[in-house]
Amino acid sequence: MGSKLPQERMGVRLSRGVLAALFLLPVVCGAVLAGSALASSSIVRCPGENVGEDGEERPGPMRPGDTHCSVLRGNVSLGERTYEEQRAAQHEDRIDNLTTGSGLAVYGLVGVTIVCCGLRRRTA
Repeated sequence: MGSKLPQERMGVRLSRGVLAALFLLPVVCGAVLAGSALASSSIVRCPGENVGEDGEERPGPMRPGDTHCSVLRGNVSLGERTYEEQRAAQHEDRIDNLTTGSGLAVYGLVGVTIVCCGLRRRTA
């Protein structure tokens, strides 16, 4: 029985390491998602066809006063937005990404902390 004790401890350490590594995945994904939300530009971009006040299609970012932005998924039109609606939609997307990314990162950090600190007391 005495010879199994070091092997059992090694198995617990290995399991703890694997579990900690699995909790690091949401930390990394959350940090990337939150970082992309913080670094995203405030330029209002139309994800489809941007039509200006004059009725002509225009490339590039939307400008105040643009009244028609066709939101497309492939070739299917999902709707139309004005400049203000598109700006609000992009802001909402940034907030959603920041919230989700922060939540994932906190979840992963709490998990790593519990695995590394909480289980150490049981194996000692």
